Amino acid sequence: MTWRRTMRAADAALLIKIPRNKTVLMQLLQLLVFRRHYWWCGGVMAPEKLGAFVSKMAVRYPIARIARGRAYDRTRGLAAMHFIAYPLPNGLVAWWLLSDDGKGGLNDPATPDAHVAKHAMAADGHITFTDYVLHYGHKKSPRHLPDKKTGRDKIVLKDVSTWTWKLSDMAFNETKASIEQAAVNFEYGAEGAHGGRPWGVLGILVCQRSRPLFSGVRNQVIDLHRHADSHWGRVKKKWQGQHSAECSRHVSNAGELRTLKEIMSHHLPKMVRIAVYGDTPQTVGDLVRNA
Repeated sequence: MTWRRTMRAADAALLIKIPRNKTVLMQLLQLLVFRRHYWWCGGVMAPEKLGAFVSKMAVRYPIARIARGRAYDRTRGLAAMHFIAYPLPNGLVAWWLLSDDGKGGLNDPATPDAHVAKHAMAADGHITFTDYVLHYGHKKSPRHLPDKKTGRDKIVLKDVSTWTWKLSDMAFNETKASIEQAAVNFEYGAEGAHGGRPWGVLGILVCQRSRPLFSGVRNQVIDLHRHADSHWGRVKKKWQGQHSAECSRHVSNAGELRTLKEIMSHHLPKMVRIAVYGDTPQTVGDLVRNA
């Protein structure tokens, strides 16, 4: 690659858009892996280093190609590549480089980063982000099928396999433990309405419902509510006895958790596709200039 082409590639890489929030970042990673971009590497870095790093990646890989260019590359047996950067609350920048199969991709032994590349489906190769793990899992999916007896459509739940995010084992188990401890301490708590601070069993549960509700996470949040029902149920009567005045003011619902039916119907909306970028999206170049 000539010096002029190198500079063009580096400049184009600075125009790569930044996902507008954490949920759409996760959705984008999920979509790319779903489209067989299984090979990846990634990490975090100081924003001051991002400019030089992106320039190096742009020289090595076609990370600034548009969709039409990637489609053409595939016809020539070349890998399609994606580079994603995302600013973290701690001031660092998280980054991922993903590729599908093909020459020049991360599964090509001749590429400079093949030795550090991971496969997203491997047990030790899952993509992780904060509390979450991207994995290939199973879920129930509704299907409309004709009922032979009535002639009408009926909904049947079918097992399907797909890519989804879930809470890491550590995050899930720590949340279960916090629910158990809150119950032992008789901390019924509050959901934090009207600007209040969420705390206790209610506060833990409402925070779980605010997570990005990918199907894997959603199922785990339901499991956490079941876990809370079990552990709070063991101490609820004693708590109500200690708070008889409060119970009399609230009639019968003091010390009660929301029912699982109510949670699933009104508080756990299913994930829908969200636009990844805003009307005036931030770019890698913006992160570099603001470093």
